[in-house]
Parts: sequence; C-alpha cells; structure tokens
Amino acid sequence: MAQMTTVGTPQVSDYSGRIVEIEVTGVCRQDVKRVSAYKVKVPHSRMNQAMQEIYRLGGRVTAVKTLG
Repeated sequence: MAQMTTVGTPQVSDYSGRIVEIEVTGVCRQDVKRVSAYKVKVPHSRMNQAMQEIYRLGGRVTAVKTLG
C-alpha cells in the first residue's frame, strides 16, 4: 500500500472550546422543570455522554446547535 504524504499545514478544527446546545423533549425528571422542551448546554467533548443520558432517561433530541 502506498504512503500518503501531505504538503503544508493541515487545517485541523479544534473543538475543545466549542459549546453544544441540545434541545430535548420527553424527559420527566424531578430536578428538571416540567416543560415539554428544554435546552442543555455542554462542552463539545461531553456531547456524546449528554446525549446518552438523555436517551437513557427516555428523552428525545430534537435539535443540536454548535455555539461559538
């Protein structure tokens, strides 16, 4: 297999400083206000964990936005 070489500086995106806003519906928890939908803001590095927790609690993710 041939090696791949790159020329120049790679354009790598740094997600460490980004915040993700996840809009959630269908979660019934006592520590969360009883509303039909709410938003959770988490660092990009914790997005997967936050979404797994939402699904574990029976919620649905309706939208995901990247902030800053």
